[in-house]
Amino acid sequence: MITGLSAVLIVCGVLFFTAGTAALIRFPDIRSQLHALTKADNLGPGLIMVGAAVYLGSWSSAALLAIAWVLTLGSASVSAHALTAREATEHDAARTLNGPGASPAVGEMGFRSHGERVRHRPHGR
Repeated sequence: MITGLSAVLIVCGVLFFTAGTAALIRFPDIRSQLHALTKADNLGPGLIMVGAAVYLGSWSSAALLAIAWVLTLGSASVSAHALTAREATEHDAARTLNGPGASPAVGEMGFRSHGERVRHRPHGR
């Protein structure tokens, strides 16, 4: 019974990791990618560690796994914040280079807030 429960929890955690990786590949912009990835990468290790704690059956192991999960949550938050700050800096630099009223998207292709691609044309064409 305990082995089955721990196996189900670990498999669910691995599925969340897989979903986060698919979102990283599938979603168009960095903010959408990070949103999906941080959600999946927070729940995935939690389920895996709960499954491992159930399988081990020790309170001391469960406490160590909980500490490891809290540290993982902290590192995911810090890395997501650093990546969005970098993206925002690049976003502002591209807007400055393109002039006032320019699209906030980086490069020639941009994304609307709902993820639809839109081609940006230079002014006067």
